Amino acid sequence: MTESIALLVFFTHLLVAVFLLNIHSGNQLSNRILAVFLSVTAFDISNFIFTSFYGAHLNLDMFRANFSVLTAPILYFYVKSIVYSDLKLKAKDLLHAIPFIIVCLIFIPRFHLGDDIAKMAFYNNHEPLFEVLFVHVVLYLQMFIYLALIFKKLNRYKLTVLNNYSDIEILNKQWLNNFMMVFLIDFTIVVVRNIIKFTELQGLLNLLTTLMMVVTLFFVCWILWQTLHNPSIFQGISSKVKSFEPKKPPQNPSDVVDVNEAQRVLSTIKCHMSLNKPYLNPSLNIDTLAKQLNIPALKISIVLNHHLGQHFFDFINSYRVNEAANILSLKSNKQKAILEILLEVGFNSKSSFNTAFKKHFAVTPSQYRKERLND
Repeated sequence: MTESIALLVFFTHLLVAVFLLNIHSGNQLSNRILAVFLSVTAFDISNFIFTSFYGAHLNLDMFRANFSVLTAPILYFYVKSIVYSDLKLKAKDLLHAIPFIIVCLIFIPRFHLGDDIAKMAFYNNHEPLFEVLFVHVVLYLQMFIYLALIFKKLNRYKLTVLNNYSDIEILNKQWLNNFMMVFLIDFTIVVVRNIIKFTELQGLLNLLTTLMMVVTLFFVCWILWQTLHNPSIFQGISSKVKSFEPKKPPQNPSDVVDVNEAQRVLSTIKCHMSLNKPYLNPSLNIDTLAKQLNIPALKISIVLNHHLGQHFFDFINSYRVNEAANILSLKSNKQKAILEILLEVGFNSKSSFNTAFKKHFAVTPSQYRKERLND
């Protein structure tokens, strides 16, 4: 059964990889990196299918097994390619392959240059030899480091979006959240399986191997579905866009805005909000507002964060929910649908509107309308 599932997983991975390499919509770089990731995974599990072939070519089999060390850096670059729309791979990025090279080199003396008896000792020894143990340590340590870098990158992305955009849709990381969750489940199974591999629990090993294949198959089928359903599944941002923490002093002296200048800028912004209501534009971002006011976007971001204590996202949406509250309070709008109102004030979805409204007024829009019209 495991071999059959492995065969299905192997060819599905390759099929989706070929599809991603030939698709001409969405993020081309991320599609290519994901195709490489799937190809590496297919190569890694190919020993379950071509057992006899690898049994006759043990050097190639060891190279295949070590290839899994490339999984973490490829995953890292995939996330970067989605988060940053302007990402370009550089020659220095090849440095991420150093652990893979080291792992391959460490097997040369006692494995690749040894005879078949010495090679089989690496496969049959339940107490792993130094080289095998070293590879496992490198693989798992590397994965934890890259996962930490990935989540750090996602947090920075979120902060940057909050500082520069007012549209909640661009903040949607559900694709990456789900992607990382399924990957972590599969990775956890692999870790447990590799630990069990050095014990006598053969039945549990077979069960975990089958489970690993099923999860991997689900993973690639889900990727295919998402790619077909929405090729441009994630909108990235420029890596040059700055982000700040509210009320946190700027680290760069050139980013400091004195109190008087901040008050002037803030007064100009609020006056523009009241008179022209730019927040009604659902795609309003800080660059658009900067052009309207003829004030640098960086200065607006610094003033909102360091002097008002708000992200651009929260600042704009506070105007939107207040505008919605005014509409909901009027008896003449009693028959007006909530959906119509949220679109009118600049929101794109009911869920984001309800979340922002409840955060601001501690009640849902429907409850707010009921309370106001009953006064």
